[in-house]
Amino acid sequence: MKYFVLLCSGAADRKIPALGDKTPLEAAEKPTFNMLSYRSFNGLLSNVSGKYPPSLDTAYLSSINFDPDSLTGFAGFDATDAGIELTEEDTAYRCSFVSLSDKGEEYGEKQLLGCGGAAKEEITKLVSALNKGLSTKIKKFHAVKDGACLVWKRAPEGAELHCPCEAQGKKIKEFLPSGDGASKLLSLYEKSFDILNDHPVNAKRRERGEKPLNSIWLWSASKKPELTVFPEKWKVSATVISDSADIKVKSELSGMKFVTAAEDNAENVKKVTEEFENGVDLVLFYTDKAAKCSLEGDAEGKVKVIEELDANVLAPVYEYLCGCGDQFKLLVSTGIAAVTEEKALSDDKVPFFMYNSQRSEVGYKPFSENNAKKSGFYLPEGYKFTSFMIRLPEPAKEETQEDNGQQ
Repeated sequence: MKYFVLLCSGAADRKIPALGDKTPLEAAEKPTFNMLSYRSFNGLLSNVSGKYPPSLDTAYLSSINFDPDSLTGFAGFDATDAGIELTEEDTAYRCSFVSLSDKGEEYGEKQLLGCGGAAKEEITKLVSALNKGLSTKIKKFHAVKDGACLVWKRAPEGAELHCPCEAQGKKIKEFLPSGDGASKLLSLYEKSFDILNDHPVNAKRRERGEKPLNSIWLWSASKKPELTVFPEKWKVSATVISDSADIKVKSELSGMKFVTAAEDNAENVKKVTEEFENGVDLVLFYTDKAAKCSLEGDAEGKVKVIEELDANVLAPVYEYLCGCGDQFKLLVSTGIAAVTEEKALSDDKVPFFMYNSQRSEVGYKPFSENNAKKSGFYLPEGYKFTSFMIRLPEPAKEETQEDNGQQ
């Protein structure tokens, strides 16, 4: 049995007036999606977490059979992706650089004016300054992709941390670390302000009319991430092909081979078929281009992404699978909803269909959010969907005297 998964995260949406009051899935010309949907098991599922805001991270983890609610945070992935070796004693924290008001008020009375937006070279310089002033033998700041992190050995436990976006435009005192161990973390926040506020990086930012990044903000703390080894659990070899570097470490930690996708989808189809020809059982092609279009408010661009996937990924891969002589299952999932009108990810239910070459089912076409809803199938814990696709053999039953007729 071969398995092909097309995970087009963010393709699901709400109706958009500029598209004739249709969703991008409804507006797109996608004959292969529609044809397969009509012959498939259709429905809705949810890959969002009850603990975290809707994100591509949690949606991807759920899609590869990992419950994101079991994580304490995501900083461990950032550290691992940056090549930082975490021990069992280490805790990693996402470290955002935020802009706080500077009117001489006490730290907790300051207002959060903005966060992020630093260039890579700025982050490197700010991290260096923090390490000179705050690092010790047991804690150190690191520059990582798209930001920074703090790794702390035997870190204080029990502190409640908030994402900096929660404090946007407000006084920060209600969003600072609280609970057990919070005082040590709060001390780092306050000391970081003294180090960063007049740093040359921020002096230049002020000259350019930009907000200074004058304090750290720690959040999404976690230990070294440990994911279920997908091939071990499901007894299949698996490869992920993607244009998103953000999922590389998550794929590899789950025991799946990762292949970087090309810009040209004809080349990507070649990569998919080569993996199957090399004996791989399951190939997952992941793209979040549809989500990125929504976050930029680009409805027409999102329609084009869906049409491109239909014509130049799904159609040729389906044709290959039909001609390879093996039984196969083909799953198309939209991962997480991205609402173009709001430029945001959402916890809306998302449509999927699964085609099984061994039998034809009556689905609902064309493939869309509304038609998937008509199936009546909804799985709120999307990470459990893998068991619908891959059927593990029943464990061998031990023979007893009664079973074999002996008394």
